[in-house]
Amino acid sequence: MFRLLLCLPLIWFCACTQSNEHLDPTSKNNDSLAFYNNEAREAQYSMQERLEFANRAFEGVREQPKHPLYTKILYNKNWLHYSLGQYDSLVHYDAVMQKNAAVNTAPKEMGMQHYLLGYYFELVKHQSDSAFKRYNRSKTYYQQANDSSGTGTALLNMGGIQYKKRDYFGSKETLTEALKYIKKETDSVTYWSAMDRIAQSHRHLHNYEEALAFYANITKEAPKANLSVYKNNYATVYIDLKKYQKAIAILEPLVLDTLANSETTQARVLDNLTYARWSSGVFVKPQDFLKPLEVRKLQDDKRGIISSYLHLSEFYLKPQPELARAYLDSAKIQAKEINSSGGELEVLVFKMQLEPQNAALKERYIKLRDSLYESELKVKTQFAKYKYDDELKEQSILRLENEKNLRELELAQERFTKLWIIAALVVAILLILLIYYVQRYKARQLKIQHNIDRLSAIYDTEAAISRRLHDDFGSGLNTAMLLLQRQENIDAILDQLEKLYNQSRDFSRSLNDIDTGAGFKDALSLMLRSQVPQDTNLLLLGFHKIDWDLVRPVNKITLYKILRELMLNMRKHSAAKRVTLKFEMHSKHLKIMYSDNGKGASHEALQLKNGLRITEKRIEAIGGSISFETDEQSGFTSHIKIPF
Repeated sequence: MFRLLLCLPLIWFCACTQSNEHLDPTSKNNDSLAFYNNEAREAQYSMQERLEFANRAFEGVREQPKHPLYTKILYNKNWLHYSLGQYDSLVHYDAVMQKNAAVNTAPKEMGMQHYLLGYYFELVKHQSDSAFKRYNRSKTYYQQANDSSGTGTALLNMGGIQYKKRDYFGSKETLTEALKYIKKETDSVTYWSAMDRIAQSHRHLHNYEEALAFYANITKEAPKANLSVYKNNYATVYIDLKKYQKAIAILEPLVLDTLANSETTQARVLDNLTYARWSSGVFVKPQDFLKPLEVRKLQDDKRGIISSYLHLSEFYLKPQPELARAYLDSAKIQAKEINSSGGELEVLVFKMQLEPQNAALKERYIKLRDSLYESELKVKTQFAKYKYDDELKEQSILRLENEKNLRELELAQERFTKLWIIAALVVAILLILLIYYVQRYKARQLKIQHNIDRLSAIYDTEAAISRRLHDDFGSGLNTAMLLLQRQENIDAILDQLEKLYNQSRDFSRSLNDIDTGAGFKDALSLMLRSQVPQDTNLLLLGFHKIDWDLVRPVNKITLYKILRELMLNMRKHSAAKRVTLKFEMHSKHLKIMYSDNGKGASHEALQLKNGLRITEKRIEAIGGSISFETDEQSGFTSHIKIPF
C-alpha cells in the first residue's frame, strides 16, 4: 500500500498528456524546446522515443541553466532515466541539476526531482537515510512553490521511513504535520493513508485509546477503495489489547469481500483472523495459517512471511515444539534478509519459551534489545537532525534572501528618495521660475495699468481744466466783451475784470504745487474750511492726532486733491448743513471717513460725476482705495484708505 502511494506522483506525471493537438515544431507560438519537451511527455511514444525527445530538448538548454525551461526539461529527462532503469544517468543528471539549483527558478520541479531521488534511494538502493534527506528537501521546495499536495506527500513518505525504522513518535509527528497540507476532499488517498499510519504509530507506542479513536474516524469516513486495509489494521489494535471478539467482528466481513481486497491484503486479513480465533479459544486448522503464508510467499511479502512464521511457531509452541522451532528459524532467516532487528527479537522471545534454561538465548536477546534500542535512538536523533539541519539551512537561505531583499529595498528606497529629491528640486525650481515670471508679468501689467491710470487721470484732469476754463472764464470773458461793446459803466467792466482775475488766481492756486512738508497739515485744514459754505458746519475728528510725517508726499497730494474734490462736490450739489471728516491712524494706512447730511445722489448719478471718477483713479494709482455710499434721503458717505 505504501509503495503504491510512493508511485502515485510518478504515475500521475506519466499520465499527464496533452489533450490538445500535437505542437508543430515550426509553429510561431511554440519554439523547438517546448515542442521536444512536450513530446517527451506524450504517452503514445515508447519510453526510449520519449527519452530521445528529452535529450534534444536538453541539448538546447545545456549551457543555459537560467533558461525558464531548464529545470522542467532536466526533471523530465531524469524521470525517463529512472523509468528505463538507467540509474547511473539518473544520478549523473541529478548532480547537474543540483549544481545549478541556486539559479533555478522552478521550485515545484526541484521538489519533484528530490522526490524522485528519494523514491530511488528508498526502493532501489534501500538507503533510508538518503531517501529521508531527499524527501525532506522535496518538502522544502514544494513549500516554496505553495504546492500543499506535494508537501503533504513528501511528509507522508518521511513519516513512512520513520515508521519502518521504528521511530514511531517521530513518524506520528511528521505525519501529523503532513495532514496540515493534505486536503481530504481532493487528495483522499494520501490523507487517509497518513491517518492510518498515525494510528499504527499510536498502536506501537501503546497509545491504544488514541489508535482506536483514529480508526473509528477512518473506518467511518475513508473511501471504500482502501477500507479493507484500514479495517485490518483496526483489528490489530484489538488483538494487541486481547479483545479478540472485536477483532473477529471486524475481520470476518473482510474475508468474504474478496473483490475489494488485493491478494496481499486478503492474506493479512486471513492470517489475523485465524490468529484472533485461535487466541480466543476457537479451534482452527493449521491450513488456516498456511494458506495466507503461501499467498505471501507468492507475493514475496517478506514482513508478511515473518508474521505468518511467528503465528505458526506460537500455534505449535506447546503441541509441537520442534516444528515451532523450525518456523522460528525460518522467521529469523527472513528477518536477517530485510535487516529487521525487531523481527529477530520476536523470534528470540518465542525461542526463550522453548528453551527457558538457555543462557545464550537470553544474552543474545538482551544484547539485541539494547542494540535495537540504541539503533532506534540513533535513528530518532538522526531523523530529527536531518529535519533540524534542513530547517537551519532553509532559515539561513531565507535570512540571506531577506538580507538581499532588504538591501535591494534599501537601494530602491535610496533611488526613490533621490528621484523624489531631484523631482522636488525640479518642481521647486519650476515653481520659483513660474512665480518669478508671474510676479514679473503682474508687476509689468501693474506698471502698465498704473501708467494707463496716470495718463487717464491726466487726460481727465486736462478735460476738467478745459471745461472749467470754458465754463468759468469763457462766460466771464464773454460778459466783459458784451459790456465793452455796449460801452457800459466803466465800474461794471472793472468789477467783471476783477472777478476774472480772482477766478484765475484761485484756479492757478488749485493747480500749483501743494506744500507736503511741515505746512501740509495747516494747508489741508485751510483748504477744507475754505470750501465750506457759511451756513455749513465742518467737524474734523482725530485730525490733529495724525502724524503726517509718516505719509509719503505723493500720497499727501493725492489725499489733498481727493478731499478737495469731495468738498467741491458737496458745495456744488449736496446743500449739506453738516460735514464730518474722521481721521484714524492704522499700522499701515490712514483711514478717513467723509460724511454729510446733504441731498445725496442716486448710484446712476454718482457714476456720471467726472470728478469722482478721477478721484478713484488717483487713489488706486498709489495703492489706496475709496468707496462711496449715497442715498437721496440720507446724504453722502465715503471711506478712504491711504497707505503710508
